[in-house]
Amino acid sequence: MSNSSERLIKFLKILEKIYDQLSEEEAPVKMMRKVKGKDPYRALITTMLSPRVKDEITYRVADELFKRAPTPEKLAKMEIEEIERILKPLGLYKQKARNIKLAAEKIVNEYKGKVPDTLEELMKFRGVGRKIANIVLSIMGKPAIAVDTHVYRIIKDRWELLENAKGPLDVERFLMENLSQETWGKVNLLLVAFGQAICKPQKPRCEICPLTDECPYYSSKGKGVRKGK
Repeated sequence: MSNSSERLIKFLKILEKIYDQLSEEEAPVKMMRKVKGKDPYRALITTMLSPRVKDEITYRVADELFKRAPTPEKLAKMEIEEIERILKPLGLYKQKARNIKLAAEKIVNEYKGKVPDTLEELMKFRGVGRKIANIVLSIMGKPAIAVDTHVYRIIKDRWELLENAKGPLDVERFLMENLSQETWGKVNLLLVAFGQAICKPQKPRCEICPLTDECPYYSSKGKGVRKGK
């Protein structure tokens, strides 16, 4: 086992211990997890709504939408104007309204009301890329790791586990190669919560981070923040 692999596993075990201590205000991804539940339909639609939007806003909008359309059949029958009205607080809401209505129609007409469970089929949906597809697969219990900006930043720039990564796919492969498959489903959740609450893009909270003793970022740039301050 490489040094990078050992550090990765150690860090994730520590994050797993502190995850329950983080509030929804600190780590809004916990709200997103709540609205998605274990329903592939809710996971797909919620994740399609989330790009370029704060999780707190996505949560409120998705919650309202699912009260009107708890199933893909009901969403497919909604008028586009009504969907747009609900989605208006989101960025690119008209485009997202079209995309989720098309997704619901595709689920109903081509997949007999069930969200498909392969990366290839999910990526046929308009507005669904590899990250969104992997989030849905993970919710479905399939072996997948979604790499978003938090995951990419922490693995590559903060922990420096894969400094030569050229994009999210490199980080995804690294994580899959160095973690046991049964842990894949929680990797995104743990790292996003950590990235939102502590290892923030701007002004990371190194003073409360449990990983500073072994964190390359803290060693090189974060020592101006005193522990316990």
